[in-house]
Amino acid sequence: MPISFITIDVAGATNTDAHGINASGQIVGDYTDGSGTQGFLLSGGTLTTLNDPTSLSHSTFATSINGSGQIVGYDRVGAWQGFLDDGGT
Repeated sequence: MPISFITIDVAGATNTDAHGINASGQIVGDYTDGSGTQGFLLSGGTLTTLNDPTSLSHSTFATSINGSGQIVGYDRVGAWQGFLDDGGT
């Protein structure tokens, strides 16, 4: 059986990394652009950037997503901290 690949390349980013995928095909990861490192969710062809709204410098890494769409990762707001994104909250 041939293996097929898709490329995830965020426009304007210097690199894009995928870190997790769930059974629904939602993918999480991060990309680096002129603003810093941004977490992302790619779902149904739509890319959503994930960042802590209190952070002025973006250092967000989305590392895993479960079947309910909950995303975990870590970011830097002063110090490094973990986060759970549950439907945008």
